[in-house]
Amino acid sequence: MKRKLMAVFAAVLLLPKLQIDAKPKIFYGTTNEFTVYGYCACKKCCDKSDKLTYTETTALQDRTIAVDPSVIPLGSTVLIYYEDSLIGIYQAEDIGGDIKGNTIDMYFENHSDALDWGINDCDVVIVDAKG
Repeated sequence: MKRKLMAVFAAVLLLPKLQIDAKPKIFYGTTNEFTVYGYCACKKCCDKSDKLTYTETTALQDRTIAVDPSVIPLGSTVLIYYEDSLIGIYQAEDIGGDIKGNTIDMYFENHSDALDWGINDCDVVIVDAKG
């Protein structure tokens, strides 16, 4: 019984440290490099045709991004810079099967605009982290 209590006590003491270590390595308020892909609400891009995001919002161009929620928590506000210019302020509202680590899908209203954006390396600043 004494050993079980000691194990529980040790686990409780270590829990805050384990939680801190489990957080993403991205620091909020600092600039981080991400690969940003274009996507739209078509079958080719996301295998569905509605604009409903994972967070149950309606995807909007110049607002919606899909993220890896272990890196950028859903609901967070981010600034995205391309070639040293701010291109917009976005909300992390969606996730994607291929979005892992420092990757983002930026929502466009139509497929041709998503293709025109393509894939670009961007600087991202997480200014309001939820979660």
